[in-house]
Amino acid sequence: LDAALAGVADDELTITLALSDTRLPDHLRMGAELWGQRDGEPVPVCWLGGMVVPSATSGDATLDLALHADWVAHAGAAAPFTLRHLRLEDPDHHVAFAGVDEIAIDVPREIVDRPAPPAVTPAMLTGRLDPRRTVAVPAGIAPRDFGAHNLMLVHGYCAGGNPFPTSHFSGALEIFGDPNQTRSQDEFALLIASLGSQSKSYGVVAHSQGGLATLHLYTYYWSGLDWARGPRLIQSLGSPYQGTALAGNLAGLGEVFGTGCGENYDMTYDGAAAWLSGIPTWARQRVNYHTTSFNDPPFSYDYCNFATDFFLTDPEDGVVEQWAGQLPGAVNRGHVTGWCHTTGMRDPAQYTDASRNATMNQEAAR
Repeated sequence: LDAALAGVADDELTITLALSDTRLPDHLRMGAELWGQRDGEPVPVCWLGGMVVPSATSGDATLDLALHADWVAHAGAAAPFTLRHLRLEDPDHHVAFAGVDEIAIDVPREIVDRPAPPAVTPAMLTGRLDPRRTVAVPAGIAPRDFGAHNLMLVHGYCAGGNPFPTSHFSGALEIFGDPNQTRSQDEFALLIASLGSQSKSYGVVAHSQGGLATLHLYTYYWSGLDWARGPRLIQSLGSPYQGTALAGNLAGLGEVFGTGCGENYDMTYDGAAAWLSGIPTWARQRVNYHTTSFNDPPFSYDYCNFATDFFLTDPEDGVVEQWAGQLPGAVNRGHVTGWCHTTGMRDPAQYTDASRNATMNQEAAR
């Protein structure tokens, strides 16, 4: 694995990685740290992360990494510069294809001598939209309202369809539907992008895994989420941001979702930790999340689902434990008792709460 600075254009440094004799998917998740020197000591410049598209999927291939030039001045860093802890992963299962502990990088003097920006800007965090780095999204999901500023309702793992009562929401709606499927976060996110591709913009109200997939989309890809306006861009309910014990347990999954739904590594504790390690703070800050659990009156044994209760730590909603529904860096909208993850449990399904749905509808970006 070799690296070289390919050039500077429009305030963006492009670093080209060269791999030889390899087989790759059509895109990969990349993570790395850029380091320089200040006063004779190593200093971190920035973290690089995102999806990258190889020039070829077999044999010799190159990949372009990009970062905003202002990060160097912001850190007050000088040469020598290195990329550290570089890792290229499969986007679905986080299996490493290549990695290296440290690679030297030449940064032009004019970049080092730039004046420091007064503050970190959105362009420094997200980069710029470049058609050369786009990833194809799957076709086949038709939009409901062409060219509108929509609110999209997104279901979760292996759901039969949209769980939210549409009567609780107003305005132009997109209803995501990928029934009875087990998807990685990346596959799920690209399907959301497909549905939203003909909307001018959209915010999302998501249930369960839909919250993780929407955050994945916002982090790694340009979409209608980037053009939406309103207080709350991504709102989620019962989303296992830190995983669930059921994701790797076929018996538990079958009890809640049916026997046709397979295990999902991305939602196991280990898989969620690997996925979450690549989600930066600026993206997490755009998420507003809710958690629920069953009513637990004194001197009684209560639960949402008798079978899954043995796999989960209270408080939990029958699928997601309260602690595992937390997304550090995001906006916690609170924990409410008396609501379970889905229908067929001891308490009502959390997505049928008309009061919470009305608030999410009112505050949603579109």
